[in-house]
Amino acid sequence: MRRLSVLSALTLLASTPAVAQSTEEQQIPTLSIGNPAFAAPGTKEQAPGVPAPHQTNVPDQVFVIRATLGGAAEIELGRLAEQKTRNDAVREFARHMIRDHSRADNALSRLAERNGISVPEELDAKQREVSDALSRLSSPEFDIEYMRAQVQNHQRMAQLMEYVIGSGEDAQVQGFAAATLPTVYAHLALARDLLDQVSAQNPRVAAAPPRTVSGMPTPQTPRPLAN
Repeated sequence: MRRLSVLSALTLLASTPAVAQSTEEQQIPTLSIGNPAFAAPGTKEQAPGVPAPHQTNVPDQVFVIRATLGGAAEIELGRLAEQKTRNDAVREFARHMIRDHSRADNALSRLAERNGISVPEELDAKQREVSDALSRLSSPEFDIEYMRAQVQNHQRMAQLMEYVIGSGEDAQVQGFAAATLPTVYAHLALARDLLDQVSAQNPRVAAAPPRTVSGMPTPQTPRPLAN
C-alpha cells in the first residue's frame, strides 16, 4: 500500500506541468524583496546603497550557481539510479527527478545568461564524491543511500531557495525560487516516503552504520513558511 501511494504521488506530479517549465511561458513573478547591503562590488546603483534595477547581488549569484550545479547532480544521480536500482518506485522517482531538474536547469541557464553569471560546467568535488560512492553500491543498499542523499539534497535546496527569496535582489531570480519552492517540498516529501519504504523493506541494511555517501542523520528539515 505504501509503495502504491508513492507511485500514485509520482504520477500526480508528472501529470502537473512543472513549475520551472511554466516560467518559460509566463512572466516570472516580481517580488519586492531585497537587501542592498548584499550587493557585490561594482554593482550599479540608482541611488547610494540602492542597486539599479535588474542587478544581482551575492545571494542571487550563489543561488544560481548552486541550484544549477545541484540540478546537474540530480540528473546524473537519476540516470545512475535508473541503471542500479531494482526497485520500481525508486526508478520512477529517479526518472521524475531527471524530468523536473532538466526543465529547471533550462530556466536557470537563462537566468545565468541574462545576468552574466558564470556557472561551472563540472560537478564540484563533493557532488562527484557522492556520485562515485553510489556507483559502487548495489540494490538494496544503493536504494537506501540514494534516497538518503535525495532527502538531504532537497532539504538543502529548500534552504537555499528561502535564503535567496529573503536576501536576493534580482526579482526574476527570487521569482524563480518562490515559484519552484513548492515543487522542491513535494520532491522532499516523496523522498522521505520512499526512504521509509525501502528502509522497511530492508531493515538490516537500513540499520547498518550510515555510509559516507549521505552522512545520515540528515540536517534539520526546513518547513514551508506559514502564510
